[in-house]
Amino acid sequence: MDAPNKEFALAGSLEELTAKGRLVVHGRHRPILVVYDRGRIFALDNRCPHMGFPLERGSVEDGILTCHWHHARFDLESGSTFDLWADDVPICPVEVRDGEVWVKTTFGHGDPAAHWRQRLADGLAHDLGLVIAKAVHGLLAADVARSDLVRQVALFGAQNRDGWGVGLTILTALANLLPALPEEEAYLALFHGARRVAADCDGEAPRRERDRLEAGRTRPRSSAGCGAGRTCAIARRPNARC
Repeated sequence: MDAPNKEFALAGSLEELTAKGRLVVHGRHRPILVVYDRGRIFALDNRCPHMGFPLERGSVEDGILTCHWHHARFDLESGSTFDLWADDVPICPVEVRDGEVWVKTTFGHGDPAAHWRQRLADGLAHDLGLVIAKAVHGLLAADVARSDLVRQVALFGAQNRDGWGVGLTILTALANLLPALPEEEAYLALFHGARRVAADCDGEAPRRERDRLEAGRTRPRSSAGCGAGRTCAIARRPNARC
């Protein structure tokens, strides 16, 4: 039987899937894992988005797929991860036709740029180097401008540390070099800049908003000249001036 849509591939019979519990579809596309769990069928990328371990070797319980390498956990229906240091696993549409299971072989994130921006934010917030590395790579692959990536990291650094840190200095220096760097070195520069900003902000108090001084506004002055009066240590000293 030929698939009416060339984007779909035959995974196997429904009988075979229910008996085995899982099947892997190979082809020119990435390997796809098809899982039968509690009367429902799910399909997702067979590679763990954390470090690429085959998810077919994992375990399934209560709709949750657990990778057996680093124990990252994923929701079968949505592909969403329960662990921030991993990532969401892409899912695929599934159809059952005349007792056969067909899966769509093209999958990915609906809005790659938005997905990787959020992952970069997660990596920066929790100082996760691997997440930052994958997010920078994903953003560049989604044709996000390097300047936009630098801006996101710089804003994070400015908002999550009360003061200018070494990380922002490194990011600024590397950003100035970006126009002269080839693609591979630009990726490394962006990653290391973002990584240092995340490390600088880890455990720091966020930036505090301060009220601006109003123009022309002055405080009443004491005899010592500063307005602090007797509470000022300088004012209590003979012949002291502010």
